[in-house]
Amino acid sequence: MTRLLSQALLITLIAGMSALLIVFWTHPAREALVAGAALILIAFSLVLERLWPHDPAWADVPRAEVAGDIGSFVLIFGILDGTLKWLTPFVVLALAPLPDSPGLPLWQQVLLAFLWIEFAAWASHWAHHRYRPLWALHAMHHSTERLYTLNNFRFHPFNHVLNHLAMILPLLWVGVAAEAILVYTALMLPVLLLQHSNIAFDFGRLNLLFNTNDLHRWHHSTEPAEGMKNLGRALVLWDHVFCTYLRPAASSSPAGIGLFPVSRSFPPASKFWAQLGWPFNPGCCRSAR
Repeated sequence: MTRLLSQALLITLIAGMSALLIVFWTHPAREALVAGAALILIAFSLVLERLWPHDPAWADVPRAEVAGDIGSFVLIFGILDGTLKWLTPFVVLALAPLPDSPGLPLWQQVLLAFLWIEFAAWASHWAHHRYRPLWALHAMHHSTERLYTLNNFRFHPFNHVLNHLAMILPLLWVGVAAEAILVYTALMLPVLLLQHSNIAFDFGRLNLLFNTNDLHRWHHSTEPAEGMKNLGRALVLWDHVFCTYLRPAASSSPAGIGLFPVSRSFPPASKFWAQLGWPFNPGCCRSAR
């Protein structure tokens, strides 16, 4: 796909999510509409993978691995996300009474949500790669040796819960409106849902802002110097700040995708249930990525 078309597509998708929010801002089902748009984006990405594959070999995903990715999708998107959204305000109340609203205009609360969510996601990601008990959870996400749309959801449930709490709890506790978090979520959905896609995009200078699949595949490299980079969620703002940004010019893909050799004892991507149980294995934390 050409650079101009790639850039236009991503900007159009983000603009489309903005329009969806504006039109249905007062609609009681606006969050359900955003979730529906996410499902449409996933289907759209799967179609584009067939039309413009980045690596045709990655299209040949073993059935057991696809089944695990679908299982993760149902667990994370279908069950955990809704449960966490319902429970998080009660957790905030248990910690301390909800403070008054910070008194900021909504656009400033949205800016705060963008900055904090991206920073918390970067910090949590950094920690999950450097501390062995956390890596025992996060290794599941890196176990695949190919990237495509559905393995975007291959996360251990505890990894997902920790990320959610780090990103959302502090915002709610200081009184940031849920609407500000919804704006962040909706606008960044196209970036996040295309992030693992096997699509031959060329985003050019947009890679300086968004953590696209161009950049994110380097984070899944089997080489430590590459795999510890591009830790941001949808943006690479904090990667620039903390010098973890990587955009090699010589090649469009790392030599290998998957775990570092030191973690090869982790169950393969085809062993979904074994991966879920791995962190409870007494020997799980003896090797880190």
